[in-house]
Amino acid sequence: MSNFFNSYFYGKSGKKDFTEADLPANRMQLFRDTLRVRRGSMVGLNLLYLLFWIPAIVWTFMNLVQLYLAPYEDAASLGSFFHQVIFSYLLVLSPLVAITGPFNMGVSYVLRNWARDEHSFPFADFKSAVKANWKQGLVFGIISGLVPLVTYLGASFYMGMAESSPLFYLPLAVLMIAAALWYLSSSILPTMLVTYEQGFIGHLRNAVLMTMAALPRAIGIRLATLAVPTIVMICALYIPGILGYVSAGAVALYAIILPVFNKFICASHANALCETYLNPKIDGARTGIGLRPENED
Repeated sequence: MSNFFNSYFYGKSGKKDFTEADLPANRMQLFRDTLRVRRGSMVGLNLLYLLFWIPAIVWTFMNLVQLYLAPYEDAASLGSFFHQVIFSYLLVLSPLVAITGPFNMGVSYVLRNWARDEHSFPFADFKSAVKANWKQGLVFGIISGLVPLVTYLGASFYMGMAESSPLFYLPLAVLMIAAALWYLSSSILPTMLVTYEQGFIGHLRNAVLMTMAALPRAIGIRLATLAVPTIVMICALYIPGILGYVSAGAVALYAIILPVFNKFICASHANALCETYLNPKIDGARTGIGLRPENED
C-alpha cells in the first residue's frame, strides 16, 4: 500500500533526469516530457490541494441544488430569487476562497519546479512554501474571493443604471476589463509570488504587464483550463440526454487531477513569461530553464 501512494506522490522509479544532450528543444516538449514524468505525482498533489477547497466545494454544491430547485413562477420573482441566491453565494464564497490562498502558494511552488523539470518533494516543499509565502498568498486569496463578488455587484448596479443613462456602460466596461485582466493575470501571479522577492503590488503590476504583452497566449491558456466546464455547459444546453454522464466524468476528473493539471499549465506559462520578460533584467537569474542551452529563446 505504501508503494502505491509513493508512486502517486513521488512518481515512478527508474525515470532518469534529462542530460544536456537530451533536454527538450522547446517549451512544448518540456511540458510534454515533464507531464509524462509527473502525472502520477499530480494525483497525490491534487488530493492534498482539494482538502483546502472542501468548504468552498460544499457551499457551491448547496447553492447549485438551491438553484436547481428554484420555484418556477413569473420572470420577475424568479429573477429576484436568482439574484439573492447568487449574491449570498458569492458573499460567503469570498472568505472560503481567501483561506485557500496560502495553500495555493504551496501547490504553485511544487508545480513551478516540476514545470522546470526540477525536483520537488510535494509534502515538504508544499509545507515550506505555505510557511514562507502565506501573507502574500492570503492577499491573493482575498482578492480572488472578492473579485467575483465585486464584479457581480458592480455589473448589476451599472446595468440597472444604464437603463436610464447609456453613460453607465462606460464604468461597466472598465469594471469588466479590470476583472478580465485580474482573471488572466492570476494564472501567472502565484508562480511569481513564490519565485521573486517583491511586494504584492509590484508582482501584480508585472503580472498584468506580462499578460498584456502575451495577451493571445494568456487568453488561450485560460480557455484551455475551462475546456471541461465548457463541455458540460454545451451538453446542458444542447445534449441534455448525456449531461449526467458528462457531469459525472467532469467531477471525477476534478477529483483526480484536473485542478492541479490546470495549474501546471499555468505554471509552465508563467515560467515562460518570467524567463522572457523578467529574468533577463535580473542579475544572475536563469533563462531557458529545462531547455537546451542553444534553445533558451
